[in-house]
Amino acid sequence: MLGLIKDFAITALIIILSHWVYDVEDIIAYDFVVNFITKNHTLFLSTGILGSAGLLIFTLIEGLGLYKVTYGLSKLFVRICQFFITFLCTINIVFYWAMGMNLMRDSAYFLLFVLILIIGSSCWALRLIDFNHPTSDVLMPIGVIAFMSVILVEFIWPLVGI
Repeated sequence: MLGLIKDFAITALIIILSHWVYDVEDIIAYDFVVNFITKNHTLFLSTGILGSAGLLIFTLIEGLGLYKVTYGLSKLFVRICQFFITFLCTINIVFYWAMGMNLMRDSAYFLLFVLILIIGSSCWALRLIDFNHPTSDVLMPIGVIAFMSVILVEFIWPLVGI
C-alpha cells in the first residue's frame, strides 16, 4: 500500500511540474501521451506478451536454476507496472476533469491491458517461486484503481455532466 501512495505522489509531482512549473498546456500533454501510445502499440504488445511468456517459462523450467533472476525480474516488473497503471489511471482522470477528453478511449485501454498482463504474469511467477507471495495484495489495489478510473470517466462523470 505504501508503494501506491508513492506512485500517487510521483504522479502528482509530474502533473504539478508539467502543468504549473513548466507551463505545458493540457492539450499538448494529452496529444503527446496519445501519440506515444499509438506509435508504440506493436512494441508494447510484443514485449508484454513475449516478456510475460518468457518470464513464466523460465520460472517453470527447474533445470536452469533461474529462480533468483526470475524472482528479481518479477518483483521489478510488478513495481514498474504498478507505477504505470497508477500513472495512466490518474492522468486519465485529470485529463477528463480538465478537458473532458477520455484518454482510455484514445488507445489507453490497450496499454492498460498490456500492463495488467505483465503484472498478472509477474505475480503468477512470484506465486510459482514463493507460494506465500501475497498476490491479492498486489493485484487488488491496482485493479480497484483501474476500475474506478474507468467507471468515473466512462459512466459516472458523463451522467453527472462533469
